[in-house]
Amino acid sequence: MMTESAGETSASASSLETQEAPHRVLLVADEVFRGSDLAEELRSHLQSIDGIEIFVISTATSHSAIDQELGDVDRPKKEAGERLELILSELRDQGLDASGVVGDADPNVAVGDGLVDFDADEIVVVCHVDSEREYAEKGLWNRLSTDFHQPVTELKVPHPDGDGSAGGVQEVEHAPAHEKTEDEVIRETRNFPPLRPLDVAGILIGFIGTVALGMISVAAGIDDSGELSGAAAVILLIAIGAFLINVANILGLLFFESVRYTGLWEKFFARTAIIYTLVGLAASLVLWLA
Repeated sequence: MMTESAGETSASASSLETQEAPHRVLLVADEVFRGSDLAEELRSHLQSIDGIEIFVISTATSHSAIDQELGDVDRPKKEAGERLELILSELRDQGLDASGVVGDADPNVAVGDGLVDFDADEIVVVCHVDSEREYAEKGLWNRLSTDFHQPVTELKVPHPDGDGSAGGVQEVEHAPAHEKTEDEVIRETRNFPPLRPLDVAGILIGFIGTVALGMISVAAGIDDSGELSGAAAVILLIAIGAFLINVANILGLLFFESVRYTGLWEKFFARTAIIYTLVGLAASLVLWLA
């Protein structure tokens, strides 16, 4: 009887612990607004405000594409630290259990880093409205809505006013929980990630343009002395350059897709391949027909 009673007590205690487990929210913020407003937003998007544990990551996001790509984060880290202290103070003033750190410059990466140490039940991201987005926030929702198992809420706020006062939430996006992320589906099905229109254009223009340049260089041919003409030599060099650039574009695309990179260099190769191939075709036609 004693053993059975102890077992029942243990089971009851275990059940009570399960019921009292806090709802863990990972809050990634690239902007700040009044803590009371943030608490109200959390109340409206979560089932209950009771028993919530919040882990805040304040992203060290740069304000320019160049600084973001070069990793110049000294000033952004300082801003992120100040933002973190303000958010934590305001959330705690509202009676919420909140802690946090300064995180990666990319909000999507910051979410992934946060989930390593904080097993969140839900993800909330505070970023800017579409018309005021920072470079690192562009295309953010497309990644947030597919990269994680947890349900995701994106709260879009404007930049602070000229007097420094913070604005409230203007737009909200929701994504449900995923049994499998997009990466897991791709790995299981062995499918290549979907290409953007720019990628498709770069590959097609590069392939067709390189073939056309090769044909033009052959057509330019050899001059009357039996040697490769100057125009043909230049066209051949242009064709070789186009071939190398377009191979680099395809290899770069494969690499960037494999690591889910979406920064400046992802578009650089495709745009370079398109511009070089089209300009090279125009110049080759002029040299050939001159």
